[in-house]
Amino acid sequence: MKAAVLIEPRNVLIQEVEDPTMTDTRVLVRIRSCGICTLEQRLYQGDLKIHYPIIPGHEASGEIVEIGSRVIGDFASGMHVALDLITRCGQCYFCRTGRSNLCVNRFKPGQQALGGFGELIAVRGMQVYPIPDDMTLQEAAFVEPVACCIRSMKKLEVELGETVLIVGAGPMGIMHLQVARAMGARVFISDPNVVRLEVARRLGASASIDPSKEDLQETIRSETGGIGVDACVVTSPAPAALSSGLSVLAKAGRLNIYTSYMEKMPLPMDANKMHQNESLITGSEGRTEFDFHQAVKLIGYGMIDVKPLISQVVDYEHICEGIEAAMSPNTLRVLLEP
Repeated sequence: MKAAVLIEPRNVLIQEVEDPTMTDTRVLVRIRSCGICTLEQRLYQGDLKIHYPIIPGHEASGEIVEIGSRVIGDFASGMHVALDLITRCGQCYFCRTGRSNLCVNRFKPGQQALGGFGELIAVRGMQVYPIPDDMTLQEAAFVEPVACCIRSMKKLEVELGETVLIVGAGPMGIMHLQVARAMGARVFISDPNVVRLEVARRLGASASIDPSKEDLQETIRSETGGIGVDACVVTSPAPAALSSGLSVLAKAGRLNIYTSYMEKMPLPMDANKMHQNESLITGSEGRTEFDFHQAVKLIGYGMIDVKPLISQVVDYEHICEGIEAAMSPNTLRVLLEP
């Protein structure tokens, strides 16, 4: 089969590699669409390393080709599916206690890592999620990131009628916006990119704020009767994004640090203020199998619209251009279609 193989930073080659090894406990899937996520961008830039060479890609969907004889799921050849390609071991402490998103063995030797930039992949039945007939394979490539947003909002325990600020209107910010609305929240979003703010407005943001031109604190006070927001998600790695989110929390407000940082990032908040206001600061990492299941449902029900997030679709010939485009602030999500 063909695959886009990352040989070293900024060096992706389209190579003929061996077809995946099928066993009686695996499902063989032909990849039809795969998102170029921040993880793939960081691998490409060399900011993050798992091992070389590697076939990146984890936001994938495809079509079932073959089903192992001992696979007990309700699968059929030709079925369209979303794929969970961050493999969990199922054996460590966190997997056994329902927090498989924190699996300590996800990228250790012996575990299958990523693989969505290949033409075929063989995975365990638990990694295969059938999608509704009216969900496209491009939409199904968004199940994984939507699942991460679901996990994020669960950490904040958002309730009906609460106010939520999303800091950062990139693809993850806009997916957070839609998940928060599905949970019954009134949602504000902040970003200096006017194109992304326009997409956020179309998808239901109650207020879209350009912090380079508007006073975020003043706008939030005006929108919330001077109280501040009940919850905030920081999806941008810019240091100012975290500070701005903390500055508009209501008393007893909760903030989730969804983004990751390439260097150590101190928490820019006075501990006394946290104490006096009963502020809750948390983080979220990845998603669980249940989050993934819920993401399939929400996209399938039409409660999450991911189609406006597709900025560009590329093939193998243009994979490097696609990765470069994915890193531009003027795009949302770029999809690879092998």
